[in-house]
Amino acid sequence: MQPSVHPTTDGSVGLTVADGRLAAVADRRVGVVVGILALLLVGAGAALLLGVGPFGLDDGTAAPSESDGPPRATPTEGPPPFTLGIDRITECGRTCRDVTSTLRNAQPRASSDVGVTATIYAGQGTDGSVVWSGYEWVGALDAGESYTTTQRVDLSLGQALAIERADGYVTIETTVEYDDKAMTFYRQRTVA
Repeated sequence: MQPSVHPTTDGSVGLTVADGRLAAVADRRVGVVVGILALLLVGAGAALLLGVGPFGLDDGTAAPSESDGPPRATPTEGPPPFTLGIDRITECGRTCRDVTSTLRNAQPRASSDVGVTATIYAGQGTDGSVVWSGYEWVGALDAGESYTTTQRVDLSLGQALAIERADGYVTIETTVEYDDKAMTFYRQRTVA
């Protein structure tokens, strides 16, 4: 029995054997969709393996933050009551980083009830999707005293994709609450 291939009216292709039975039908649209999905999966896999994207592989050494500028703080009268610095960022996985930062009380007096909330947004500004958020209770800080901590920023592939869609930009919003007051730092950087 020799099969014959023939087009159908709906754009698919039919395969019939000599006795007239329909052996298989392959819809072109399904083939196109499967092809596109395969291409996307191969591209995503290659991006992860080659280190392309928001969390590309580097040489694995700890390095200070590469910022697109100094952190921007909310306006206050006089010098800011706190300073915030990123000491180092180390890789803990393809979409994971351990971020060590130091908060310093720059006031001439102690502060109590100090807490820090950090939120990372995909894109240039705080209107993008939140890809990570964390809170650290500090407690009391004497005048000039510093508090150093390491937070793990572990993103899902979907969150990493949101950053990739935002051209590799993230905005980090860090709010320091203290003595019934608050101040907020903003920092933008490219990670892809």
